[in-house]
Amino acid sequence: MKKFRQLLLMLFIALTLVACPGDNDDDDDNGTDTTTDSDDTGDDTGGDTGDDTGGDTGGDTGGDTGGDTGGDTISGNLVLQTADNPNVAPCPMQDILTDSTSIAALRTALSSGTLLYLDVPFNGSDSDIYRKKCGLEGFWNPTDNSAEISLSSIGLDPATAPNITDLVLFGNAGICADGFNNSSFGVGEGFPVAGIYRKEIKASHQGTTYHLRFRAVVSGTSAGNTFSSEGITPSTGLSALVYHVNGVQTDHDGVFAALVNAMSASSSSAPGATVEVRKSAGGAVIFTAIVEVICVSSS
Repeated sequence: MKKFRQLLLMLFIALTLVACPGDNDDDDDNGTDTTTDSDDTGDDTGGDTGDDTGGDTGGDTGGDTGGDTGGDTISGNLVLQTADNPNVAPCPMQDILTDSTSIAALRTALSSGTLLYLDVPFNGSDSDIYRKKCGLEGFWNPTDNSAEISLSSIGLDPATAPNITDLVLFGNAGICADGFNNSSFGVGEGFPVAGIYRKEIKASHQGTTYHLRFRAVVSGTSAGNTFSSEGITPSTGLSALVYHVNGVQTDHDGVFAALVNAMSASSSSAPGATVEVRKSAGGAVIFTAIVEVICVSSS
């Protein structure tokens, strides 16, 4: 299960704390002020998330290609909207997600296979590069994710599942905070802005490659805030946060096992879990991510 936990770690960071475990983009700083800020995310990523939480999740699977692709909170179903790019591989393939035997086979492959995180190559002249790398709705295009990133390529041991702190410190996690730009590395990392995110991972084993697409709906009072503005020192403070997976308190190093255990096959519900973050036990939820696997193909 170790590499499967790595997969879910990459998922959780990429889509909830929204890591981008790719190239270290501060090395590419060319002075271009590329930013990820909440001023531009309202129209593109989810302005309806408060009011439109349920009504569009049933019949919005294909023909609604116009104005209703970015604002709906999507949760707990296998419905694909236009913003999911349902006609771009691995979508619309969902057979593996609906069959318990297939899910078990996928987990076996993930436990022994080679995992790759799909990322957008860095382009310092692109003013939206960090939004694209984060997978933020309105900026995400699966065909742009041509870079395949392994844990070892960012200096982490692929045989040992890293934790949240590891990927914040070594994997460029936190670049989806409000106002992040080329000058922000080391000072501007934080929680991603509220909205909908999508990312992809591949897992290869014994001649079979699985291609997985994930979706996360992010919200909370700390969404978009830097760690420093929240009084969090990443090297020590992230491990002190209180995490809940589907309502069950889970320690910092156990979040990913809990995510694995929460995912099960269903003919209607996307495998996934709700992750909540608090600063202290019994405290208010400051950050929430509903994480879902929406498509898987095999080749």
